[in-house]
Amino acid sequence: MKRTTTTTLSCLLAMALATPQVLAQSAGTKQVIIDAPEGSGVCELGALDVTKMTVASGQTVKAHFSTDGNLITLKDTVYTSGVGTHAPSKAIVKINGATRFRASLGIDDEADDADTKAGHGIVDYVITIHRNGDRTGEILQQGTIDRRDEATVKVDIDVTGADYLVLDAQQGEQNWADHVDWANAYFDYEGEAPEMVTADEMWRDDSQIVSPPEAGDHDIALLSAMDIAKASTGWGSNMANKTVDGNSLKLNGVLYTSGVGTHAPGRIIVKLNGASRFVAVVGIDDETITQHNARPSTAAQCDYYVTLRGESGEEKVVSEGKIEAGAEPVAIDVDCSDWKYIILGTTNGSDGSNDNDHVDWANAYFEYRAQSSTAPFIVADSEFDAALACPTTLFSQPGVRYMHKVRASSSNATVSVSELPAGLTWNSTRSLVEGVIENEGTYTYNVTVTNDDNTVTEPVTLTVSSQLDQPLPFMGWLSWNVFEEEISEDKVKAVADAFERYGLIDAGYRYLCLDDLWHASGRESGTNKPQYDQTKFPNGFNAMTDYVHEKGLKIGLYSDAAANTCAGAYGSYGYETIDANQYAEWGFDLLKYDYCFAPDDVESAKTRYKAMGDALKASGRDILFYMCEWGQREPWKWGAETGASCWRCTYDTRDCWNGINTGIGILQSIAGMKDLWAYSGPNRYNDADMMCIGLHGNGKSSNDLVDGTPGMTQTEYRTQFSLWCLWASPLTLSFDVRNISDDDLAIITNKELIAINQDPMGQQAELIRDADNVQVYMKDLENGDVALGIINLSSASKDVTVDLSELSALEADLSYDFRDLWQARSVGVFDKTFETSVASHETKVYRLSKYKKPTEGVENIGAAAAQPTITTTADGITVSYPGTSGSEKRILVSDLAGRVVANAQSAAADIAVPMKAERGVYIASVVCNGKASTAKFTF
Repeated sequence: MKRTTTTTLSCLLAMALATPQVLAQSAGTKQVIIDAPEGSGVCELGALDVTKMTVASGQTVKAHFSTDGNLITLKDTVYTSGVGTHAPSKAIVKINGATRFRASLGIDDEADDADTKAGHGIVDYVITIHRNGDRTGEILQQGTIDRRDEATVKVDIDVTGADYLVLDAQQGEQNWADHVDWANAYFDYEGEAPEMVTADEMWRDDSQIVSPPEAGDHDIALLSAMDIAKASTGWGSNMANKTVDGNSLKLNGVLYTSGVGTHAPGRIIVKLNGASRFVAVVGIDDETITQHNARPSTAAQCDYYVTLRGESGEEKVVSEGKIEAGAEPVAIDVDCSDWKYIILGTTNGSDGSNDNDHVDWANAYFEYRAQSSTAPFIVADSEFDAALACPTTLFSQPGVRYMHKVRASSSNATVSVSELPAGLTWNSTRSLVEGVIENEGTYTYNVTVTNDDNTVTEPVTLTVSSQLDQPLPFMGWLSWNVFEEEISEDKVKAVADAFERYGLIDAGYRYLCLDDLWHASGRESGTNKPQYDQTKFPNGFNAMTDYVHEKGLKIGLYSDAAANTCAGAYGSYGYETIDANQYAEWGFDLLKYDYCFAPDDVESAKTRYKAMGDALKASGRDILFYMCEWGQREPWKWGAETGASCWRCTYDTRDCWNGINTGIGILQSIAGMKDLWAYSGPNRYNDADMMCIGLHGNGKSSNDLVDGTPGMTQTEYRTQFSLWCLWASPLTLSFDVRNISDDDLAIITNKELIAINQDPMGQQAELIRDADNVQVYMKDLENGDVALGIINLSSASKDVTVDLSELSALEADLSYDFRDLWQARSVGVFDKTFETSVASHETKVYRLSKYKKPTEGVENIGAAAAQPTITTTADGITVSYPGTSGSEKRILVSDLAGRVVANAQSAAADIAVPMKAERGVYIASVVCNGKASTAKFTF
């Protein structure tokens, strides 16, 4: 391919026709360069097949134009030749007869016009050359380009005799505005001109070499790039991209550029973190034949296995068998969606020996979607050593029923408890501690786990307090899904008005939370205090928080445990005390604390979250600490020790039934939450993220990663609300509540379902059946009732039968009244089985209460029973509930934060409840025969 004057004129003419106004303007204000010398022996990079270049998802590569289709412009200089792309991107050029490559490299000026945020338009670049068949390559030039650089980077490389030149523009701090130009880019050549190739075409003349794919629709995580030192091996050391003897990976004559060389017996445990697929080939390396002089028929052999493991410890073997040297390796392709770990293991084979068992997990990689900074990573064998699969730091309120479901990590273990404080008992049948402690204080007891011949005793700390940070899951609204960066003072005030107008305050919703991008461009000079965007919040944060507080609401803010937030604003890492004090001064009541751009390991997360938790405690203001860590470091196991009282357990929810590429729809929310029930309780709630009810496909990032069209049916929205209530997840709305439809309002204000969510025992519903696309959940409630949830995951209606013996919370030989909480009516009394029809994607929720047959002269609550009324007295209240004489009632009186200040239990129609509390507004919750009612009153 030769450069000629005709080509240059054609290029200029094409530009003039495509963008005449831009070219005319450029001629008047900018220098126009005719790129590359004319004549034979010159080949422009832009004249090659640029469609073979890789580029960031959703972006394009353009020859002679920027990625946005404008003239290539660097530092006010217009180039008529080159390639415009968007990092991350890669060009692989087969050199052929080329002798030199030249270019000017930089971030196109259009990036400044499009986005001026700090951290945007910064790209790392690496230029690598491959000579003499070397697959690793030699880095000739590398560095960082920034849209704020004063000059372009000059590239001038001798490529004589090389095989390939790789131009790699890698994502820097972020990938916003990373508009990379290889301007004035051309090759000098003699003979055959260079050509662009794909990664698959690279070295294509050698058919015996296999390499992992480049990132495309999915991100790629190589097993060899992980911390393989954490994996076990039977001999030597695990090696990245080499055998245990240090040679290239080779299986049955095929070379592999990537993989892990290990030695049987051993295993590699990978925490998946949402990865959806694992691909590899496994076999015994050819070096055991060629290097150790063994014949294939007598060479090394061993057994392998690939096992998936869930959060609750259940395991599924997806591939296993025998491998031997000289044989065809075994191809592994595993769908690992919805699983927590994958275990790649080898054991001694039938020969009982591990001589020369040099095992290669070759071409081994994971497909995942980087919604965060967390890719799959290897963990040590000790990951599974924990004796308990339940918390040892727990909370309760005085006078409120307490329950601790004790679960061992091993299904074969036996569990017992000792030294229980007065008021608590051990239920060995259900393996739980339960009871009531009346007095505040810190209590301890021991749990002993025996597995095989190993016995471990772990202490449990129970804090009984009337001042818990989060006695009930908080309820509120988060701004991100509907407003994103458009959040403003006016919108917050309008949302507060809507909460009042639509009765959301009375329903229990109390928190309005500003999510990301409330920030000014930087911190205050000199003090490093955080600053808000004064354009968005012209009257200041204090005026806004005062407005919200006057409505009887609370207000939250957002930050990140790193230098930057997920959307690129400044984070709080290193400024925890300054920020916490400022949040308190501004009058905020909650902090949502994210984890983008922070280290992957658990210990760093613990340290960073505890630093902010301590700072909030020391700020002098009661600020609820909401950990938004996405669940990848299992915060349900350690979050309470940081000062947080709830933690995200999934990535961001999407407005759909099923997500794709690790998008979190209802199905993925279920997968992430269903096994965490043992870890929930007062002041330690598992959060399934903000709900998408009411978005109807009109959200922003909630529309990403959706299987099909964004938006759900009302049945599916009701299912989401049902599950969040059963799971005791914080109930956070995310749609535009300034205009709510009657149907959406009916969903989010269902008082009886909210009562299930707000039950003061704080239990998360236990999954007791998961078969045939039907799941059955059981939730213990404070007054002794039981919530039953039945969800149909299939696309057709199903008739479901529940054997009441499945529900361990029910007492044998008793009958139970079933109250349908969506229909707000009793559907009958049952003692053996219960049958119902469940529509596609529907969730039925029932409140089950012990049935007491009415006797003569004793009333029984029915549909006609009135709501309870509250009469205040000097030393308490009287709760009157007409039509319920003879029916047992449980009354809990709490403040607006859910802190119980008084309780009573009686079968009378009028019940006196003594109170020792400050004057103020309180809520009386009354449960009678499966019906939960609330009444607000002023004491």
